[in-house]
Amino acid sequence: MDEEMLVRYQEDAPKKPVNCSMNSDLVARAKAMGVNVSAAAEAGLLAAMEQAERRRIEEETAASVAFWNDYEARFGAPADEYCEI
Repeated sequence: MDEEMLVRYQEDAPKKPVNCSMNSDLVARAKAMGVNVSAAAEAGLLAAMEQAERRRIEEETAASVAFWNDYEARFGAPADEYCEI
């Protein structure tokens, strides 16, 4: 899942000016180093969204696993009646 993009978005969507507050020293140093601040902010936003999506998937998966573990503890595995192992 590491290589797969978790967050889908329209990569060719037009750019939109936004207003956000950033540490002025950080921005000045980044610009002095030739960093494209807009591109870096966009990449950071995507990374934050992917992290949030991973958390959501992990929570959803944990809930599913807990449900099935509880089910199996109460009623046995669904395939038990067909398996002789």
